[in-house]
Amino acid sequence: MALYAAAGSLTRSAPQFAQANGAGVTLCRFDDEAGILTPCAAPVRVEDSTWLVADPARRQFHVVTDCDDGRQSALASLQLARETEALTSLGSVPAGGHEGCHAVLSADGGAVFVANYGGHRAGGIQAGLAIVPVGSDGPRPTIATFEHEGHGPNAARQESPHAHCVLQSPDGRFLFVADLGIDKLVAYELSGGALAPRPRPELDVTLPPGLGPRHFVFAADGAHLYLVSELTPAVTTLSYEAATGRLAVEASISLVAVEGQNVQPSGIVLHPDGVHLFVALRLTDEIAVLAIDQQTSLPQIVGRYPSGGRTPRDLALSPSGRFLLVSNQDADCITIWPVSRGELGPKPSSSLAIGTPMAVALAEFN
Repeated sequence: MALYAAAGSLTRSAPQFAQANGAGVTLCRFDDEAGILTPCAAPVRVEDSTWLVADPARRQFHVVTDCDDGRQSALASLQLARETEALTSLGSVPAGGHEGCHAVLSADGGAVFVANYGGHRAGGIQAGLAIVPVGSDGPRPTIATFEHEGHGPNAARQESPHAHCVLQSPDGRFLFVADLGIDKLVAYELSGGALAPRPRPELDVTLPPGLGPRHFVFAADGAHLYLVSELTPAVTTLSYEAATGRLAVEASISLVAVEGQNVQPSGIVLHPDGVHLFVALRLTDEIAVLAIDQQTSLPQIVGRYPSGGRTPRDLALSPSGRFLLVSNQDADCITIWPVSRGELGPKPSSSLAIGTPMAVALAEFN
Protein backbone atom coordinates (compact mmCIF):
# COMPACT_ATOMS: atom_id res chain seq x y z
CA MET A 1 0.00 0.00 0.00
CA ALA A 2 1.22 3.50 -0.87
CA LEU A 3 -0.05 6.59 0.91
CA TYR A 4 -0.88 9.49 -1.41
CA ALA A 5 -2.03 13.07 -0.84
CA ALA A 6 -3.74 15.14 -3.51
CA ALA A 7 -3.84 18.90 -3.03
CA GLY A 8 -6.18 21.26 -4.85
CA SER A 9 -5.51 24.93 -5.49
CA LEU A 10 -7.10 28.17 -6.63
CA THR A 11 -6.02 28.93 -10.20
CA ARG A 12 -8.08 32.02 -11.08
CA SER A 13 -8.62 35.23 -9.14
CA ALA A 14 -11.97 35.77 -7.44
CA PRO A 15 -13.23 38.71 -5.38
CA GLN A 16 -13.72 36.64 -2.22
CA PHE A 17 -10.11 35.40 -2.21
CA ALA A 18 -6.90 37.35 -1.67
CA GLN A 19 -4.92 35.66 -4.43
CA ALA A 20 -4.82 32.77 -6.89
CA ASN A 21 -1.36 31.28 -7.39
CA GLY A 22 -2.31 27.66 -7.93
CA ALA A 23 -1.58 25.37 -10.87
CA GLY A 24 -4.22 22.66 -10.35
CA VAL A 25 -4.08 19.32 -8.48
CA THR A 26 -0.72 18.17 -7.13
CA LEU A 27 -0.24 14.48 -6.32
CA CYS A 28 2.29 13.61 -3.62
CA ARG A 29 3.48 10.57 -1.76
CA PHE A 30 3.22 11.04 1.98
CA ASP A 31 5.72 9.55 4.41
CA ASP A 32 3.68 8.82 7.55
CA GLU A 33 6.85 8.13 9.54
CA ALA A 34 8.72 11.35 8.76
CA GLY A 35 5.84 13.68 7.89
CA ILE A 36 7.07 14.62 4.41
CA LEU A 37 5.15 15.26 1.18
CA THR A 38 7.01 14.41 -2.04
CA PRO A 39 5.40 15.51 -5.33
CA CYS A 40 5.05 12.69 -7.88
CA ALA A 41 4.82 14.93 -10.94
CA ALA A 42 3.85 18.39 -12.14
CA PRO A 43 0.33 19.53 -11.20
CA VAL A 44 -2.62 18.47 -13.34
CA ARG A 45 -4.49 21.53 -14.53
CA VAL A 46 -7.92 21.46 -12.91
CA GLU A 47 -9.32 24.95 -12.47
CA ASP A 48 -10.11 26.09 -8.93
CA SER A 49 -10.01 22.65 -7.32
CA THR A 50 -11.69 23.57 -4.04
CA TRP A 51 -12.26 20.07 -2.61
CA LEU A 52 -11.00 16.54 -3.25
CA VAL A 53 -12.44 13.13 -2.45
CA ALA A 54 -10.27 10.02 -2.44
CA ASP A 55 -11.70 6.87 -4.07
CA PRO A 56 -9.04 4.18 -3.39
CA ALA A 57 -11.16 1.28 -4.70
CA ARG A 58 -11.00 2.82 -8.18
CA ARG A 59 -7.59 4.49 -7.73
CA GLN A 60 -9.25 7.86 -8.33
CA PHE A 61 -9.58 11.30 -6.84
CA HIS A 62 -12.82 13.20 -7.46
CA VAL A 63 -12.33 16.96 -7.61
CA VAL A 64 -14.80 19.79 -7.08
CA THR A 65 -14.09 22.33 -9.81
CA ASP A 66 -16.16 24.43 -12.24
CA CYS A 67 -17.10 24.81 -15.88
CA ASP A 68 -18.57 27.44 -18.21
CA ASP A 69 -15.74 29.83 -17.30
CA GLY A 70 -16.59 29.49 -13.63
CA ARG A 71 -20.32 30.05 -13.98
CA GLN A 72 -21.22 26.53 -12.85
CA SER A 73 -19.66 24.04 -10.47
CA ALA A 74 -18.45 20.69 -11.76
CA LEU A 75 -17.06 17.36 -10.61
CA ALA A 76 -13.94 15.95 -12.28
CA SER A 77 -12.33 12.55 -11.77
CA LEU A 78 -8.60 11.84 -11.97
CA GLN A 79 -7.18 8.33 -12.43
CA LEU A 80 -3.95 7.37 -10.65
CA ALA A 81 -1.72 5.15 -12.82
CA ARG A 82 -0.18 2.29 -10.88
CA GLU A 83 3.22 2.25 -12.60
CA THR A 84 3.88 5.92 -13.38
CA GLU A 85 2.04 7.55 -10.44
CA ALA A 86 0.57 10.00 -12.96
CA LEU A 87 -2.91 11.50 -12.69
CA THR A 88 -4.98 11.58 -15.88
CA SER A 89 -8.38 13.17 -16.36
CA LEU A 90 -11.46 10.99 -16.83
CA GLY A 91 -13.55 14.05 -17.63
CA SER A 92 -15.91 16.28 -15.71
CA VAL A 93 -19.64 16.96 -15.51
CA PRO A 94 -21.62 20.02 -14.36
CA ALA A 95 -22.72 19.80 -10.73
CA GLY A 96 -25.93 21.78 -10.74
CA GLY A 97 -24.87 24.88 -8.84
CA HIS A 98 -22.04 27.35 -8.57
CA GLU A 99 -19.06 27.81 -6.26
CA GLY A 100 -18.83 24.12 -5.35
CA CYS A 101 -16.94 23.80 -2.09
CA HIS A 102 -17.30 20.32 -0.55
CA ALA A 103 -18.11 16.73 -1.50
CA VAL A 104 -18.15 13.20 -0.14
CA LEU A 105 -18.23 9.74 -1.69
CA SER A 106 -21.34 7.75 -0.86
CA ALA A 107 -20.91 4.76 1.41
CA ASP A 108 -21.62 2.38 -1.47
CA GLY A 109 -19.16 4.19 -3.74
CA GLY A 110 -21.78 4.81 -6.41
CA ALA A 111 -22.08 8.58 -6.18
CA VAL A 112 -20.42 11.77 -5.04
CA PHE A 113 -22.56 14.26 -3.12
CA VAL A 114 -21.50 17.83 -3.97
CA ALA A 115 -22.25 20.92 -1.86
CA ASN A 116 -22.53 24.17 -3.82
CA TYR A 117 -21.97 27.36 -1.85
CA GLY A 118 -23.26 29.76 -4.51
CA GLY A 119 -26.89 30.02 -3.44
CA HIS A 120 -29.61 31.89 -5.32
CA ARG A 121 -28.95 34.03 -8.36
CA ALA A 122 -31.23 35.46 -10.99
CA GLY A 123 -31.53 33.22 -14.02
CA GLY A 124 -28.71 30.89 -12.98
CA ILE A 125 -28.16 27.33 -11.78
CA GLN A 126 -28.44 27.39 -8.01
CA ALA A 127 -28.72 23.91 -6.46
CA GLY A 128 -27.17 23.57 -3.01
CA LEU A 129 -26.80 19.79 -3.32
CA ALA A 130 -26.01 17.71 -6.40
CA ILE A 131 -25.85 13.92 -6.82
CA VAL A 132 -23.20 12.81 -9.33
CA PRO A 133 -22.89 9.08 -10.16
CA VAL A 134 -19.29 7.85 -10.53
CA GLY A 135 -17.72 4.70 -11.91
CA SER A 136 -14.50 3.27 -13.28
CA ASP A 137 -14.90 5.52 -16.32
CA GLY A 138 -15.24 8.65 -14.18
CA PRO A 139 -18.18 10.94 -13.41
CA ARG A 140 -21.53 10.51 -15.11
CA PRO A 141 -24.20 13.17 -15.65
CA THR A 142 -25.69 14.63 -12.47
CA ILE A 143 -28.98 12.86 -11.80
CA ALA A 144 -30.51 14.94 -9.01
CA THR A 145 -30.20 18.44 -7.56
CA PHE A 146 -31.81 20.10 -4.57
CA GLU A 147 -32.28 23.78 -3.78
CA HIS A 148 -32.40 25.13 -0.24
CA GLU A 149 -34.60 28.08 0.72
CA GLY A 150 -34.31 30.95 3.17
CA HIS A 151 -31.77 33.42 4.51
CA GLY A 152 -30.19 34.47 7.79
CA PRO A 153 -29.77 37.69 9.80
CA ASN A 154 -26.27 38.47 8.49
CA ALA A 155 -27.11 40.56 5.42
CA ALA A 156 -23.59 40.37 4.02
CA ARG A 157 -23.17 36.59 4.28
CA GLN A 158 -26.64 35.11 4.67
CA GLU A 159 -28.64 36.77 1.89
CA SER A 160 -29.47 33.31 0.51
CA PRO A 161 -28.67 29.63 1.14
CA HIS A 162 -24.98 28.69 1.10
CA ALA A 163 -24.42 24.92 1.39
CA HIS A 164 -20.91 24.35 2.75
CA CYS A 165 -20.50 20.71 3.81
CA VAL A 166 -22.20 17.38 3.11
CA LEU A 167 -21.77 14.07 4.96
CA GLN A 168 -23.60 10.79 5.37
CA SER A 169 -24.60 9.54 8.78
CA PRO A 170 -22.35 6.75 10.10
CA ASP A 171 -24.96 4.11 9.26
CA GLY A 172 -25.37 5.51 5.73
CA ARG A 173 -29.14 6.00 6.10
CA PHE A 174 -29.19 9.80 6.10
CA LEU A 175 -27.40 12.69 4.44
CA PHE A 176 -26.87 16.05 6.14
CA VAL A 177 -25.87 19.37 4.59
CA ALA A 178 -24.54 22.30 6.64
CA ASP A 179 -25.99 25.46 5.10
CA LEU A 180 -24.19 28.59 6.26
CA GLY A 181 -26.73 30.95 4.69
CA ILE A 182 -29.84 29.67 6.46
CA ASP A 183 -28.37 28.43 9.77
CA LYS A 184 -29.51 24.87 9.25
CA LEU A 185 -28.42 21.29 8.96
CA VAL A 186 -30.61 20.09 6.09
CA ALA A 187 -31.59 16.42 6.20
CA TYR A 188 -32.11 13.85 3.43
CA GLU A 189 -33.02 10.17 3.69
CA LEU A 190 -31.17 7.59 1.60
CA SER A 191 -33.57 4.67 1.97
CA GLY A 192 -33.85 4.56 -1.83
CA GLY A 193 -30.07 4.47 -2.24
CA ALA A 194 -27.38 7.07 -2.77
CA LEU A 195 -28.77 8.06 -6.16
CA ALA A 196 -32.22 8.93 -4.78
CA PRO A 197 -32.02 11.15 -1.66
CA ARG A 198 -35.36 12.23 -0.24
CA PRO A 199 -35.69 15.55 1.63
CA ARG A 200 -36.75 15.10 5.25
CA PRO A 201 -37.54 18.67 6.39
CA GLU A 202 -38.93 17.44 9.71
CA LEU A 203 -35.37 16.29 10.53
CA ASP A 204 -33.74 19.61 9.60
CA VAL A 205 -31.97 21.27 12.53
CA THR A 206 -32.50 25.01 12.96
CA LEU A 207 -29.41 26.52 14.59
CA PRO A 208 -29.05 29.87 16.43
CA PRO A 209 -29.53 32.84 14.07
CA GLY A 210 -26.27 34.10 12.59
CA LEU A 211 -24.27 31.02 13.56
CA GLY A 212 -23.15 30.26 9.99
CA PRO A 213 -22.57 26.46 10.11
CA ARG A 214 -19.60 25.51 7.93
CA HIS A 215 -18.18 21.98 8.45
CA PHE A 216 -18.93 19.05 10.75
CA VAL A 217 -17.76 15.56 11.69
CA PHE A 218 -19.42 12.64 13.42
CA ALA A 219 -18.02 11.26 16.67
CA ALA A 220 -16.23 7.91 16.65
CA ASP A 221 -19.22 6.22 18.30
CA GLY A 222 -21.64 7.74 15.77
CA ALA A 223 -23.85 9.13 18.52
CA HIS A 224 -22.75 12.75 18.29
CA LEU A 225 -21.87 15.36 15.68
CA TYR A 226 -19.42 18.25 16.08
CA LEU A 227 -20.15 21.34 13.99
CA VAL A 228 -17.83 24.30 13.46
CA SER A 229 -19.46 27.61 12.56
CA GLU A 230 -17.89 30.49 10.66
CA LEU A 231 -19.96 33.60 11.42
CA THR A 232 -20.26 32.98 15.16
CA PRO A 233 -16.99 31.17 15.89
CA ALA A 234 -17.92 28.06 17.86
CA VAL A 235 -18.02 24.28 18.00
CA THR A 236 -21.54 22.99 18.59
CA THR A 237 -22.23 19.47 19.85
CA LEU A 238 -25.35 17.66 18.64
CA SER A 239 -26.62 14.24 19.63
CA TYR A 240 -27.58 11.84 16.85
CA GLU A 241 -30.31 9.21 17.14
CA ALA A 242 -29.53 6.60 14.51
CA ALA A 243 -32.93 4.93 14.62
CA THR A 244 -34.77 8.09 13.56
CA GLY A 245 -32.04 10.26 12.02
CA ARG A 246 -32.84 13.00 14.52
CA LEU A 247 -30.19 15.50 15.62
CA ALA A 248 -30.47 17.71 18.71
CA VAL A 249 -28.24 20.55 19.91
CA GLU A 250 -26.60 19.82 23.26
CA ALA A 251 -24.02 22.55 23.84
CA SER A 252 -21.72 25.06 22.16
CA ILE A 253 -18.22 26.34 22.98
CA SER A 254 -16.84 29.65 21.71
CA LEU A 255 -13.66 29.72 19.64
CA VAL A 256 -13.00 33.45 20.07
CA ALA A 257 -9.40 34.02 21.17
CA VAL A 258 -8.66 34.69 24.83
CA GLU A 259 -7.33 38.12 23.88
CA GLY A 260 -10.68 38.89 22.27
CA GLN A 261 -9.48 38.75 18.67
CA ASN A 262 -12.08 37.59 16.22
CA VAL A 263 -11.48 34.33 14.37
CA GLN A 264 -13.02 32.76 11.29
CA PRO A 265 -13.12 28.97 11.59
CA SER A 266 -12.83 26.80 8.49
CA GLY A 267 -12.18 23.06 8.78
CA ILE A 268 -12.67 20.51 11.56
CA VAL A 269 -11.27 16.97 11.77
CA LEU A 270 -11.47 14.19 14.35
CA HIS A 271 -8.28 12.39 15.37
CA PRO A 272 -8.22 8.58 15.02
CA ASP A 273 -8.07 8.40 18.84
CA GLY A 274 -11.70 9.56 18.84
CA VAL A 275 -10.89 12.11 21.55
CA HIS A 276 -9.29 15.14 19.91
CA LEU A 277 -10.78 17.62 17.46
CA PHE A 278 -8.62 19.98 15.39
CA VAL A 279 -10.15 23.22 14.08
CA ALA A 280 -8.50 25.66 11.66
CA LEU A 281 -8.89 29.32 12.60
CA ARG A 282 -8.39 32.02 10.00
CA LEU A 283 -7.64 35.67 10.91
CA THR A 284 -5.47 34.52 13.83
CA ASP A 285 -3.87 31.72 11.74
CA GLU A 286 -4.18 29.08 14.44
CA ILE A 287 -5.17 25.48 15.03
CA ALA A 288 -7.44 24.97 18.04
CA VAL A 289 -7.33 21.55 19.71
CA LEU A 290 -10.36 20.34 21.66
CA ALA A 291 -10.60 17.23 23.83
CA ILE A 292 -13.91 15.36 24.02
CA ASP A 293 -14.97 14.37 27.53
CA GLN A 294 -15.64 10.63 27.42
CA GLN A 295 -18.52 10.86 29.91
CA THR A 296 -20.40 13.89 28.56
CA SER A 297 -19.19 13.76 24.91
CA LEU A 298 -18.69 17.54 25.12
CA PRO A 299 -15.41 19.06 23.88
CA GLN A 300 -13.25 21.64 25.64
CA ILE A 301 -10.37 23.67 24.20
CA VAL A 302 -7.05 22.27 25.40
CA GLY A 303 -4.61 24.11 23.15
CA ARG A 304 -4.04 26.68 20.42
CA TYR A 305 -1.12 26.44 18.02
CA PRO A 306 0.17 28.40 15.00
CA SER A 307 -1.05 27.02 11.67
CA GLY A 308 2.28 27.59 9.95
CA GLY A 309 1.04 30.23 7.52
CA ARG A 310 -1.71 32.67 6.60
CA THR A 311 -5.35 31.63 6.20
CA PRO A 312 -5.56 27.94 7.15
CA ARG A 313 -8.48 26.89 4.95
CA ASP A 314 -8.41 23.12 5.29
CA LEU A 315 -6.71 20.45 7.35
CA ALA A 316 -6.35 16.68 7.25
CA LEU A 317 -4.88 14.01 9.50
CA SER A 318 -2.66 11.22 8.27
CA PRO A 319 -4.17 7.73 8.71
CA SER A 320 -1.90 7.03 11.71
CA GLY A 321 -2.86 10.31 13.36
CA ARG A 322 0.82 11.20 13.71
CA PHE A 323 0.63 14.24 11.44
CA LEU A 324 -1.73 17.13 10.70
CA LEU A 325 -1.58 18.66 7.21
CA VAL A 326 -2.70 22.30 7.05
CA SER A 327 -3.52 24.05 3.77
CA ASN A 328 -2.39 27.62 4.43
CA GLN A 329 -4.19 29.31 1.56
CA ASP A 330 -2.52 32.73 1.53
CA ALA A 331 0.94 31.46 2.44
CA ASP A 332 1.16 29.21 -0.63
CA CYS A 333 2.09 26.15 1.40
CA ILE A 334 0.90 22.99 3.11
CA THR A 335 2.43 22.73 6.56
CA ILE A 336 2.81 19.32 8.21
CA TRP A 337 2.72 19.26 12.02
CA PRO A 338 3.62 16.28 14.21
CA VAL A 339 0.82 15.26 16.58
CA SER A 340 1.25 13.50 19.91
CA ARG A 341 -1.45 13.03 22.56
CA GLY A 342 -3.51 15.90 21.19
CA GLU A 343 -0.61 18.34 21.00
CA LEU A 344 1.12 19.78 17.96
CA GLY A 345 4.90 19.69 17.94
CA PRO A 346 7.00 22.82 18.56
CA LYS A 347 7.93 23.01 14.88
CA PRO A 348 6.61 21.57 11.62
CA SER A 349 7.94 18.28 10.30
CA SER A 350 8.06 19.87 6.86
CA SER A 351 6.31 22.27 4.50
CA LEU A 352 5.50 21.95 0.81
CA ALA A 353 5.21 24.99 -1.46
CA ILE A 354 1.88 24.91 -3.35
CA GLY A 355 0.21 28.00 -4.75
CA THR A 356 -3.03 28.90 -2.94
CA PRO A 357 -3.86 25.43 -1.55
CA MET A 358 -7.57 24.97 -0.93
CA ALA A 359 -7.84 21.37 0.31
CA VAL A 360 -5.89 18.14 0.65
CA ALA A 361 -7.09 14.52 0.64
CA LEU A 362 -5.05 11.50 1.81
CA ALA A 363 -5.64 7.83 1.07
CA GLU A 364 -3.79 4.53 0.80
CA PHE A 365 -3.85 2.92 -2.64
CA ASN A 366 -2.93 -0.64 -3.61
